[in-house]
Amino acid sequence: MKTSIDTKKLLKHLSYGEHIRPQRDWFTLLAVAVFLSTCSLGWNLWLLHTVESGGTIGAETAPARFDTAPIQSVQGVFEERKNEELRFTREYRFVDPSR
Repeated sequence: MKTSIDTKKLLKHLSYGEHIRPQRDWFTLLAVAVFLSTCSLGWNLWLLHTVESGGTIGAETAPARFDTAPIQSVQGVFEERKNEELRFTREYRFVDPSR
């Protein structure tokens, strides 16, 4: 059984011909826009449900091990700054030389 597509008939159906049919064009445009919007909404809802239920998107991999020393070093710097700020407000006394 051989199936062939008659491209001339298809192109004739899609062509304007003698009469312009803007209603058909607008309907087609709106139908495609509604279809794409529905697909996007469905995809986003599925994605939201998957992430909310604790799933992951893409291939699951083992958590990467990394060196925490730089993070601890930065946290130490901020702790020192916090302590120094507290010293400025509580320990250090400044005398105004203009008085």
